[in-house]
Parts: sequence; C-alpha cells; structure tokens
Amino acid sequence: MVIALWRHGEMNLTELARRSQASQRVVEEQIKPLIQYGIIEVKTVGRMKLYRLSPDPAVRQLAEALALLDQALAAASTDEEKTD
Repeated sequence: MVIALWRHGEMNLTELARRSQASQRVVEEQIKPLIQYGIIEVKTVGRMKLYRLSPDPAVRQLAEALALLDQALAAASTDEEKTD
C-alpha cells in the first residue's frame, strides 16, 4: 500500500486494493495502523475516503526505500527463474 501510494498518489480504497494486489478487506485491516502512525492520511470527500501518503519527508524516504527494495526483490526473483 505504501509503495502504491508513493507511486500513484491519492486514491480510494478500491483503487488502492487493486494497485496493491490485495483484497479490499485486507487493505482495510492493514491500513488502520498506518493511519494511526501517521504514515497514511485519509481525507473524506462526500461519502468517499481518499488515502494518501503523508507528506512527512521521513515517510517519503521510507516509501522510496520500500519501492527500491520491491524492485530489487522482483529483479532477483526474475534472475532466479532464469537460472532454474
């Protein structure tokens, strides 16, 4: 979720679940502590809730580091499949 919000910006729960490749239920459960700790912010527009990454520089650095780790793991997985 953090990576999806860092890459794509503000979005609703349905889009966040799709981009995170998780069910809405899982996203709802996992997003609560991220909101409590100030990593993700929520804004209500009418009846819709929009989620975004906190603008805090430390949170942005964390998101960037997670995205780089995600890329490295994906590349390592691809390399491993090629050698099998």
